[in-house]
Amino acid sequence: DDLYAEVTLPEGVDTTGHTLHPALLDAALHPWAREVMDESENVLLPFSWQGVALHAVQATRLRVRLSRAGADTMRLYATDPTGAPVATVQALTARAGALADITAGGTDAGGRSPLHLLDWKPLPPSGSTAVPEGVVVIGPDPLGLADALGAVAHPDPAALLTAVAEGAGTPALVLATFTDDAADAPGALEPEHDGVPAADGLPARLDALAARALELTQRWLELDWPDGDATAEPRLIVVTRGAVAARPGPEIRDLAASAVWGLLRAARTEHPDRFGLLDLDAAAQERTEGLTAALSELLAGGEHQLAVRDGGNYAPRLVRADSAPEVLVPPENTPYWRLDVHSSGTLGNLALLPAPEAGAPLDQGEVRVSVRAAGLNFRDVLVGLGMYPGDEARIGGEAAGVVMETGPGVTSVAVGDRVTGLFPLGAIGPVAVTDHRWLTRMPQGWTFTDAAVLPVVFLTAFHGLRDLANVRRGESLLVHAATGGVGMAALQLAHHWGLEVYGTASPPKWPVLRSLGVDEARIASTRTLDFEEQYREATEGRGFDVVLNSLAHEFVDASLRLLAPGGRFLEMGKTDIRDAAEVQEQHAGITYTAYDLMRVEPDRVQEMLVELVRLFESGALRRLPVTAWDVSHAPEALRYLSQARHTGKAVLTLPSPPDPEGTVLITGGTGALGSLLARHLVTHHGARHL
Repeated sequence: DDLYAEVTLPEGVDTTGHTLHPALLDAALHPWAREVMDESENVLLPFSWQGVALHAVQATRLRVRLSRAGADTMRLYATDPTGAPVATVQALTARAGALADITAGGTDAGGRSPLHLLDWKPLPPSGSTAVPEGVVVIGPDPLGLADALGAVAHPDPAALLTAVAEGAGTPALVLATFTDDAADAPGALEPEHDGVPAADGLPARLDALAARALELTQRWLELDWPDGDATAEPRLIVVTRGAVAARPGPEIRDLAASAVWGLLRAARTEHPDRFGLLDLDAAAQERTEGLTAALSELLAGGEHQLAVRDGGNYAPRLVRADSAPEVLVPPENTPYWRLDVHSSGTLGNLALLPAPEAGAPLDQGEVRVSVRAAGLNFRDVLVGLGMYPGDEARIGGEAAGVVMETGPGVTSVAVGDRVTGLFPLGAIGPVAVTDHRWLTRMPQGWTFTDAAVLPVVFLTAFHGLRDLANVRRGESLLVHAATGGVGMAALQLAHHWGLEVYGTASPPKWPVLRSLGVDEARIASTRTLDFEEQYREATEGRGFDVVLNSLAHEFVDASLRLLAPGGRFLEMGKTDIRDAAEVQEQHAGITYTAYDLMRVEPDRVQEMLVELVRLFESGALRRLPVTAWDVSHAPEALRYLSQARHTGKAVLTLPSPPDPEGTVLITGGTGALGSLLARHLVTHHGARHL
């Protein structure tokens, strides 16, 4: 029942920094692992350790006795060559793992994926709204925590220690805030693509914030508390805002603070009782209930990582991959796929399906584009649900990317150009094809996510107001759902052209309308019909020259009644399209036009795109706020869009193809996983510099 082995590190291996070198310990267990491997090629893997003791450090050679203590449990006794003890383990319990699963991933005996993912789960309300006793703040306080909590603030750990020594009492929790002031700047989260620099200064800001966090954690561990009782030492809680994604949707707004979370997680593995992490949302600064409840949870000691969202607390948990929120996976063995539905009726039928047509030879005037980001519109929700008129519509009609190939007769763009435009045959995939007249170059300095949302909304607003309504300076315009993509584009164009602008939106979005220059008296709600009487009074009974509409049913009727003689009603929606002749018969002197951007002549589309880029580069127009998801989370994004929870535009980002001439660094590259990854990068992605 005993196994004996002698294990030795290769000559020259440096053991500095290791108590017991991991390769030496791993080798000491191999005789037992080989002994218990069963006929089905399963191997027992270390699972639970008890009674572990280390008697010496930096050993390079071990003599090992492994004693069976049960079917899946053994004892380990390791000495140096002289017989002096190095390490003992009273009980090491193992669990079976199939070799095929270990090396390639697979399913367990029940047919489920063995992978686990991190998911944030809501915690039950604690019921505590009072600020816990013994909370202080140190260092910069950009979130105003000291004021919100009524807590004492100290400039640094040394000042706190001095106050404690002078009798202030040892606090229970010490809060330190780390935020990147530039995190909300346009393009702050955009990664680097094709040699175009990432957001200005992001790497430097990330380095600076992480360096400050490292310095604080090191200084914190060096503090000599007066009472000398380690159990009475306070916990340092590092506070961030928008550094982790605790709920579905695009929650990470501070990428530099995300690096701080990684650093503090590492620090906790060495000092689990000394640190905690807390991430806030914007509401936590206005409503302190969630913040105080989170501090109570951290003070109780059961949690060490929390996120406050809409007043509730979320904690990270490991969950099986097959129970996690739906994540779409591209089809194997093809570079050409797109977002589509197996069958219409529900967004749960969304999938990434093969699209071989994206790789077909190009026809006259066609362009093949490597897509980096694709805009989403409410039209895409209707297509996914099977509610959009006609059977030819595809999800994803606009995108931005890099030209891969041009067909015969194309002179407006060239290979390598960064472009944005319309893709009537669908654009949510790594490669898409369109007519060159639907494309134009991206505005200078824009990211792919910014450019992906330009075409549909600004073209729709431009075509409707300029081509169909022929608006003139001084005319009045009502824009419904004015905080949506087309609405925000229409407001900008209207201001540029000198129109009197009115806008509706749900009340929580009214601050956005104010920020866009809409007067308070000209803002109304999309949730009731009160806007009809409000606007009749605001216009002294005259009504509007133009209505840009996306509402339906009685909201349309009320809006038609608000049109002045000679007024033009522009219908963008698809759920309540009416007969123009009947409308004009019921409302004499007005014009009703329902329109669809995809029916506009391509030559006119390119003229408008060129004009829009000129207006953006001149500063007359501003890019829209963007909410972005990875394409693998498309169902989540479309549901978010369908509930009108967004402001501005929603975007799906596509993975950038690896550059074979780029350099790949694999840490641990000679281990099992590292070498498998290296081989995969070479054989599947053409990597040449590892």
